[in-house]
Amino acid sequence: MPNPGQCSSLEDRLVHAYAFGAIQYRLIAIRIMSKYLLILLASALLRCSPANPQVFDVKKYGAIGDGVTNDQKAIQKAIDACQGSGKTVLFPPGTYLTGQLMLGSNMTLQIDSAATILGVQSDSEEVYPHGMIETKYPNRMLEDCQRRLIYGDHVQNVTITGKGKIDGQGDYESWMNVKELGTEKDRPSILAFVGSQNIEVSGITMVDPACWTQVYIESDSITIRDIKVHTGNLTPNRDGIDIVDCHHVLIEGCDIKSEDDGICFKSGSEYGCKDVVVRDCVIDKLNVNAGNCFKFGTDGLGSFMNFEVSGLTLKNAHQNSALVIESMDGAYINNINISDCDITNCGQAIFMLLANRRRNVPGRKTRIGSISNIHFKNIRGKDFTQQYPSIITGMEGHRIQNVTFEELNLELKGGVESNEQTVMEYDGKYPEGSKFGNTSAYAFFTRHVDQVNFINCEITSEQPDARQWLVQEDVGSVNIQ
Repeated sequence: MPNPGQCSSLEDRLVHAYAFGAIQYRLIAIRIMSKYLLILLASALLRCSPANPQVFDVKKYGAIGDGVTNDQKAIQKAIDACQGSGKTVLFPPGTYLTGQLMLGSNMTLQIDSAATILGVQSDSEEVYPHGMIETKYPNRMLEDCQRRLIYGDHVQNVTITGKGKIDGQGDYESWMNVKELGTEKDRPSILAFVGSQNIEVSGITMVDPACWTQVYIESDSITIRDIKVHTGNLTPNRDGIDIVDCHHVLIEGCDIKSEDDGICFKSGSEYGCKDVVVRDCVIDKLNVNAGNCFKFGTDGLGSFMNFEVSGLTLKNAHQNSALVIESMDGAYINNINISDCDITNCGQAIFMLLANRRRNVPGRKTRIGSISNIHFKNIRGKDFTQQYPSIITGMEGHRIQNVTFEELNLELKGGVESNEQTVMEYDGKYPEGSKFGNTSAYAFFTRHVDQVNFINCEITSEQPDARQWLVQEDVGSVNIQ
């Protein structure tokens, strides 16, 4: 561009002067913007500096991640530094051997897809300290669940996520000797939350727990989404998911392989379980002779209210049940809707029991509970392993109320040549549908029930069976449509 002084006319000089000034203005603006961008970049770098990080990388706090070195203290330092910040503790690629980790509020635990948290195999109190939980109500679970690998005690706003793995290494010899049902307090769960709020667990894989894989006790607003669990073929008492006295729970898209109960709701206190959605999960019982696929109970002191359960794939329960509803200790069970489920390779489709086991907690009167307003819809079942019918039984003087079976399609095993079986009343022992035997019905045995409805159900057997499809004892009314 020519210099304004070289232009031949005043008009040309003015035009070029304006253009020259505009260029200078743009250059000044660029300089100002550059300084502003540098300030923003410096500010961002300051926020990400070690003094005030966005991500708390466990390796920067001393974790080695070689699967041999015990990283417990280093990881706990990272958690302690992060808690309350709303930020993230990161497990980058590696294998992190550790004992119990205590979570804080307002934080995220992110496990990289190439990272594994590995539980130490030890009975040391330093590694897995026994600790009684503190609950709002007297809770029968106080005697159980005393050891954990990852523990949130009265925390809030905690997320555990990523595509990585948590391995409990539950095949440790001391944890393999399960003495009936009394060793839960001595074997660590992989994950436990007590008295907590706004908890989300998503994306991760949990394998080989020493006890229940994960347990949530007297906690609210729990989301468990898209996780995988494989308990391994070890010993019983290794449930997939245990929800104990929690409100506002969502479980969806999970793949559960467990040798004991797959997804189990328990109540050890008056707080109870209510307002729950479970959907689109696969539960594989691994053909182990223990537990059931989806269960309410056995512990049931408080209540189970307002459940929407749908889209479950239930399989490989060996001789036990796909769907179980039990009130054994005074629980009030009401408004349970279970729909769109597929059952294969199980001993029994449905087991429902109202009984009195006389378990209690201090300050609570022993009572007999209730089961009412239960609706099963579009339940499909085939390839049953046993000749058991579904069993719906209350107790004398305490009937189950209003049970509906709609659009069931069950192809049962059949093949029993006699219809003279006697059916025991509940005997006070650990309850399983398989303990009642074949019974005198091949499809449904009902006893001490107020009202049962069968609507558009198709029930057949693979082999001819001498028993009636439905047997009623002390049943108020049966409606078949």
